[in-house]
Order: sequence, then C-alpha cells, then structure tokens
Amino acid sequence: MRRLHSLDAWRSAQELSHAAYRITNSEKLSKHFALVDQIRRAAISIPANIAEGYALGSTAQFLRCLKISLGSTTELFTHLSLVHALRILPDSEVVQCLELCDRVISIVIGLIRKLMRQGH
Repeated sequence: MRRLHSLDAWRSAQELSHAAYRITNSEKLSKHFALVDQIRRAAISIPANIAEGYALGSTAQFLRCLKISLGSTTELFTHLSLVHALRILPDSEVVQCLELCDRVISIVIGLIRKLMRQGH
C-alpha cells in the first residue's frame, strides 16, 4: 500500500486547502465572518477526509470518505463562487482556488470511479 503523501488526490486537496485558507486571511474577506468560517471548514475537511478514508483500510470506508471529501470540495467551490460573484477579492486570487477545486473534484471523482470498478 502506498503512503498517503504519494496519493495525488490528497496532495491536490492539501494544495487547495492551503490556498483557500490563505485567502481567508485577506482583510477584505475578514469582515465576512460566516463566509470565512465556512470556507475554512470546507477547505480543511477535504484532505482530512481523504486521509481518514485512506487510513481506515477498506475500500468501502475509503469510498465513503472520498464522497464526503467531494461534497466538501463542491461546498468550497460554492463559497468561493460567491466571493467571486460579489467581487470581495481580486479575481486572480479566487480564480486560482476555483481552478484548484475543479482539479480536486476531477481527481476525486476519477479515484471513486476507479475504486468502484475494482470492487465489482
């Protein structure tokens, strides 16, 4: 079994969580307390759930946690889309995070499909 840090889904999720968490430190976003909290919670949940599922050792448990991670990624995408639409932060900062969300969504969906095929 490979080590967690070699898993592309986890590495990409870590990158996304770092980027999303960084933008919540922006002074412009800081007055939107609830939104900052939601962004942070969703962002840290993504790699944490991948790691948890990976560590649990069964394909069924890993799939369950990957689906939770996928849900958190789409939640984060929604929060960031709102930040973008309201022009709270510069486009460049938000667009980078939105693109990372898309990347993580694609990777996690691909991993889910692969694991589901192997299970049948």
